[in-house]
Amino acid sequence: MKIKSLGHLSPSTINLFIRDKAQFIMKLSGVEYKGSSATVRGQAVEKAVLQSVFYKNRSLEDSIKIASDYFQEETLLSKIEKNEKYDKEKTTISDYVLNAIPTYQSIEDEPLEMQRKIELKLDEVQLPIIGYIDIEFENHIRDLKTTKVIKSSVPHSVQRQLSIYSKAVGKDAWVDYVSPKKIISSKIINVENNIQEVITICKGIEKLLSISDDIQEIASMFYPNLDSWEWDKESINQARRIWSIKK
Repeated sequence: MKIKSLGHLSPSTINLFIRDKAQFIMKLSGVEYKGSSATVRGQAVEKAVLQSVFYKNRSLEDSIKIASDYFQEETLLSKIEKNEKYDKEKTTISDYVLNAIPTYQSIEDEPLEMQRKIELKLDEVQLPIIGYIDIEFENHIRDLKTTKVIKSSVPHSVQRQLSIYSKAVGKDAWVDYVSPKKIISSKIINVENNIQEVITICKGIEKLLSISDDIQEIASMFYPNLDSWEWDKESINQARRIWSIKK
């Protein structure tokens, strides 16, 4: 099986390479993790909260309904199982929305665009990096992330992601972590240092891909951790074929 051609890199692909080499190889084969009820819950909250910046007269009840409807529609389309986790994520949607909207509606900057596409070309990297900013304002950009528990510091993966966006548009970047109980905002600093880290990682990706265009040969260098939450049934079955893993 030949490696799927990469026309560009993305912040998620770069971070996946660091986090899980086997999952990265799966992506090269054309199989990707489709998400879980928690993933869709995050997307649903993001949709409602970001829209509220442009529609400030919209009621909180309507915003919660928008998020809840999106959650139900997308989990159905993605064929996500309705189990205990599904029910728990569904019931916490309102808490996330209620915590995030007041902060976003109080931002004193002109909102410009949701899901702004960016393309960053770095001299040291062969492929361009393409990503999507959650929301761009006139003077800064923001990324909204939902989490059950807010960490004490911003993970390196998020610093890399937001630094890419900041470098691409030349604006300060902020990340907002919202939980069912609170929201914490952090400005991304040391952008240039983070970009150098991105360059180093991208060179590692290029070096790996230069070895061979055959998935089997690249896969032989690593072994998948099928206990990871990122492995759904489809990707596990594909991994068993690639790595000849018996059930």
